[in-house]
Amino acid sequence: MEAKNKFIQQEKYLLRAMDEIGQGSKLLWIVFFVCILVSLINGLNSMSYVFIAEIPDYWCSILELNNANWTINQIKNISIINKCRKYDYNYTHLAGLGYEEATNYIKDIKFNTSVISCSSVVFDTSGRSTIVNDWQLVCDRELYRANTFLVYALGKISGTGLLGIFADKYGRKKSLIIGLILQIIASPLSAVVPWFWSYLIFKYITGISVGAMYSSAYTILSEIAKNNKRKLLGAIIDSMYPMGTFTLIILAFSFQNWRHLHLGMSSLALLLVIVIWFVPESPRWLISRGRLDEAQKIIEKYHKLFSISPTLETENLMAALTSLESPIILKTNKGFLHRNFESLKILFLHPDFRKKILIMYFIHYVTTAVSYSLVFSVDNFKLDRYIYMSIVAVNEILAHMTASVLVIFLGSKRANIMLYGLGSVCMLSIIAIPEGNKITIMGVALMSKFCLSATYTVNMLLNSELFPTIARNTALGTSLVLAQVGSLTAPYIVDILGKVVWWAPTTLCSILAFISGLICFMIPQNN
Repeated sequence: MEAKNKFIQQEKYLLRAMDEIGQGSKLLWIVFFVCILVSLINGLNSMSYVFIAEIPDYWCSILELNNANWTINQIKNISIINKCRKYDYNYTHLAGLGYEEATNYIKDIKFNTSVISCSSVVFDTSGRSTIVNDWQLVCDRELYRANTFLVYALGKISGTGLLGIFADKYGRKKSLIIGLILQIIASPLSAVVPWFWSYLIFKYITGISVGAMYSSAYTILSEIAKNNKRKLLGAIIDSMYPMGTFTLIILAFSFQNWRHLHLGMSSLALLLVIVIWFVPESPRWLISRGRLDEAQKIIEKYHKLFSISPTLETENLMAALTSLESPIILKTNKGFLHRNFESLKILFLHPDFRKKILIMYFIHYVTTAVSYSLVFSVDNFKLDRYIYMSIVAVNEILAHMTASVLVIFLGSKRANIMLYGLGSVCMLSIIAIPEGNKITIMGVALMSKFCLSATYTVNMLLNSELFPTIARNTALGTSLVLAQVGSLTAPYIVDILGKVVWWAPTTLCSILAFISGLICFMIPQNN
């Protein structure tokens, strides 16, 4: 009994010291700086698809006409239907005739000539070098391009989930270090591998590393920072994602070759290698695992005035002994999987919670799918990607700030309904804009992106309002998984529907946003 009393007494004072450290300390700022770097890496890697998988101009390769020194326009005029199909002429014969005679020759046979797919294509070499022209990811292989983002997004889901479980059992710092090691290995290798299949493997591993580092670093910060500090620091960290996009734009402008760009992106992790060694294990996690002596050493290092009092008031001791909310009792009796399974049971067996969580799953999916689709549609819009992505990054920061103000005046539910409705109208109006009016298209698309980015922040706040404490973390975690599913479907929405007509992806996104706004009416208004 005496040992148990001493154990609880030590735990109580350690948790009290952690609250003081969370108000502002060297430990807090070290972890905060790590979170900033990780958020930059997250934004850098997630948006890199726009530049690394850019589609250069291309056309069918016809060797016979190339060897006869025909110009590109002559080849296109006489033989090519679209970028992936051509007329099945005897091109050796046409090359011998010359362009003028060949033009007259095909007038009589053009309508009786079959059409075939191009066996190979030629890319315009005056622009960027990307994975598309390196591995011919066009025509029949067009969806392979979208697969590169798919495997990265799946990696992020795997890293957040699997290494999240690992972090709960073996420690936050170990998970963070594993993620960093994977980043250092996979990201540079993605830049040098000669085979497409190996590139996919390393993109998946890169996704795992980003997911693991982000979730681990953010968890350490949340376990150190007090509530009032946590919200402010969290907002700053979220703003680092668009700052990562700015960093990407600078690197993409500097490196026109996608392999050099990849290597440039990898260099940011080197700074994290230096900083991470100053990050200790989360003291609160150590306390939850009963490793109080280890936690005490870390706390004493960053809290110079801390000391364990020799006695504890009787009433406080009895309260500690009888408390059902002791973190030690809760976390040693129930494992991570068991706690989350219990939370899922609460969410899906209770009719009211089940309705709420299914709504949250859908709107999280829509928000991310539409947001990424608007970004990846830069090829369909035929816009300057440097200007477009720069405004997207600024847009993102302003949207998160505006969302907080809207929630204060309108509440989460009304703010979501308004933002989804406005975003839906903007995206639908793109149909009426002529394809050549690029400035108007950009303005309307960015207004839509602003609305959807704001709903992401509102959804995070709404999630915390709708569910009880015991199930809130699981509700948020599973909702974010659905958000990642939305991101991995975005390139397919853009590529598949974009082939039909350039405004088709935004029209589908408009419908999804409109449905989300309607569904938000079904959310009960919390007091």
